[in-house]
Amino acid sequence: MSTIDIIFVSYNSEKWISGLLKSLTNQNYPLKKMYLTFVDNNSKDNSRKIIESYENKHLFGGYQHFFLDKNLGFGKANNYGVNHTKQDYIFFLNIDTEVDCNCITELINAIDSSDDNVGLWESRQFPYEHPKVYNPVTMETSWSSGACCLVRRDYFIEIGMFDEKIFMYGEDVDLSWRFRAHGYKLNYVPKSVVHHYTYMSAGEVKPNQFYNSTYMNLMLRYKFGSIKDIIKGHVMFSGLLFINGPAKSHKSRILKKLLKSPFEGVKYRKWKRKADKSQFRPDFKLWDYEINKDGAFYVNEQPDGFPLVSILIRTCGRPNVLREALLSVRNQTYKNIEVIIVEDGPPISESLLHEEFQDLNIVYKSTNDKVGRCIVGNMALELARGKYFNFLDDDDLLYADHVEVLVSSILKHPECKAAYSISFEVPTEVVSREPYIYREIFHNVQHRQPFNRLVLMHHNYFPIQTVLFDRQIYEDLGGIDPDLEVLEDWDLWMRYAFKYDFLYVEKLTSLYRVPSNISHNTERQALFDQYLSIVREKNLKYKFQIDMASIFKDVEYLMEKPPTIIYKIKGMSFRTLLFKVKNKLFYYGKKILK
Repeated sequence: MSTIDIIFVSYNSEKWISGLLKSLTNQNYPLKKMYLTFVDNNSKDNSRKIIESYENKHLFGGYQHFFLDKNLGFGKANNYGVNHTKQDYIFFLNIDTEVDCNCITELINAIDSSDDNVGLWESRQFPYEHPKVYNPVTMETSWSSGACCLVRRDYFIEIGMFDEKIFMYGEDVDLSWRFRAHGYKLNYVPKSVVHHYTYMSAGEVKPNQFYNSTYMNLMLRYKFGSIKDIIKGHVMFSGLLFINGPAKSHKSRILKKLLKSPFEGVKYRKWKRKADKSQFRPDFKLWDYEINKDGAFYVNEQPDGFPLVSILIRTCGRPNVLREALLSVRNQTYKNIEVIIVEDGPPISESLLHEEFQDLNIVYKSTNDKVGRCIVGNMALELARGKYFNFLDDDDLLYADHVEVLVSSILKHPECKAAYSISFEVPTEVVSREPYIYREIFHNVQHRQPFNRLVLMHHNYFPIQTVLFDRQIYEDLGGIDPDLEVLEDWDLWMRYAFKYDFLYVEKLTSLYRVPSNISHNTERQALFDQYLSIVREKNLKYKFQIDMASIFKDVEYLMEKPPTIIYKIKGMSFRTLLFKVKNKLFYYGKKILK
């Protein structure tokens, strides 16, 4: 078993220290393998006394503290701790945290299963998970939060440790990018949970965080970016003069930083001149450093129970595509899962399951002859044993907390028999089927729609993998209409929704792919348009029993909502809008020519 140093930086942190230490003693990992180091940045409260007088020091492999006579800042104080420790792995852990009992164990498991080119592993934060995107297949991320990350000591020292010019905020992005510039990868470990009490309430804006993080965005552009990035950074930072900030001295603080920024920026630029051979090019997202998922202030928590969930996968002779969907299922933080895979055609994917996924609870069946996606879906429903069902097409992916979030939400709302979350639409260009290589064009949220039956009658806003539903609905109303070639999910959701309530969960937990090729998109849209009228006509014949209160609520929402097209365009990036417009023009142009 690996030994690790855990380093904490304290500054007037008396309210957090006892809870943090108690959580560490509850670890399901040998405490003698854990070496604790406190570096105190000249606290004026009782932090030092609490650290020094801790009674259970003997439980750990080591326990030491360093009381500094001035505040060095976060990065420099952590470096001080590193220079006074010696274990091969270092866990940087914020003082205002408590760790879940399996936190360290899951980090070590991740280390043991990682390649040598991984230099950093990041834990997941509760109650507010950091919303930055990560790869749900490889679990690789472009940058990692310094609040709870574990590093290899030799790699950390090799890349130059924390940049001591950065006092606070932004040092974790800088560290992450230098890891990547040296060819190392960063992995996200969502099964390792840290409770971080950084915000007193959702959406809180802390003045120091606001001013330091925005300024560091500009400095990181000097350090890693192009001249164009730096100019954009100055325009953005100057723009802060024209908004109301979180402090009374807002304008003077911004102006002061703006005046000194070129001189400090030159110092940061020195790193780029020395390390330009790496060819590392970060992707600045305005004030962010990665695409963010919806749900930054969704309150994450473990479910009250763990009923069996059946993930239903329809596939059709493309094991390389299926592999990625299964890896995203393997990465789920929720463990009571069975995977039902029905292959439309001969058992091409069966060997993949035996060779690579023996650890998953898989039920597999092939049809031998092609029968179509709807019949295959119904076969999966018939085979499922779970309390809850969740479809997953073989080319779509679940983020690691997808099942956990939906189960947790639906258990708290027993009046609802289905729950759905937000997802990314990802236009994807397939470069090669063997090996499976693709290029994701962009990530776009197409639907942020609270449950509304009238909207659902007009169009489907439940991508199939976003919905977790109670098997009771299936047993009551049946499965997929086998006569439909497409839009079978929309038809299914309408049938279910007109009898049962669905719960809208405002967190992004999955992604679905669409073709990026214009001609493929046009053919796909033509088929959808053909079946659009078929599904509408079919469902208009049904008589539904809906109470007037539900109808009034749905109508009231529609009356207050801005026009749909304006509402959707407002949330799109320019690149996404251009892609949508180009596809529509091509589609209607082709129709006119026909």
